[in-house]
Amino acid sequence: MTRLSDIVCVFRIQLMSMRAEIGPFLLAALVFPSAMYLFANAISRTEGTEQTRLRFLAGSIVFSLSLTSISWLGYLLLENRFTGRLKLFVTLPLEPSSYICGFLVFAFVQASLGTVALLLLGRFFGVQMRPSLLPLALVVLLTVLCLCGLGAVIAARARSFTEGSLLTDALGAGLVFLAPVYYAPEMMPRSLRGVSRLLPTAFAARAVETTLAGSYAVSTDVIVLGLMAVVTLGFGFRLTKWREN
Repeated sequence: MTRLSDIVCVFRIQLMSMRAEIGPFLLAALVFPSAMYLFANAISRTEGTEQTRLRFLAGSIVFSLSLTSISWLGYLLLENRFTGRLKLFVTLPLEPSSYICGFLVFAFVQASLGTVALLLLGRFFGVQMRPSLLPLALVVLLTVLCLCGLGAVIAARARSFTEGSLLTDALGAGLVFLAPVYYAPEMMPRSLRGVSRLLPTAFAARAVETTLAGSYAVSTDVIVLGLMAVVTLGFGFRLTKWREN
């Protein structure tokens, strides 16, 4: 019970931080991804086809997950580190694992809010979908874990708050724009196609699109995202400096 209480406390602390800065969260989770959906749909040569709309909605969901998990949550990790909050957590009778779990619970709650909002927005825009909810939830969870790990790596290795903020912003958007999320892999230069298909956002976008179409055939993408999550999270929090030198 003590461990669970610690996790809940960490979650509530992060939630209070989000409530105090709700504007940036809404921009990352909803406004920018919605704008990208409208932009992609507007310039698409196949505008109006249901498959295209579904792909763009899946891409916007992944864009939201990437911005909130890397840019926004990475910013919070950087803030905890460079303002001394992380040292305060350590001086409390709080295990690092409780801090990590509380932070990840907060990350998944954020991702759930953003994903549900975009699904409702997709309905409003007339996107025809019949989402398989359990596979979709699993894909979102694994995507968030994987991307949070990348954010944790940056937050742990950044030499300054400014440097870390720039890197998390660049990676949060770059992993979407460099992956075949809003466009087919064939539209990229040959030298980048192989690399782009290996990005976690590429697997996530394909899996989200599949689940939005009502299919459960996401086993390969789920396995890959799961392995990536284990590697990035393990590496990220192993590098985390609980006490600065």
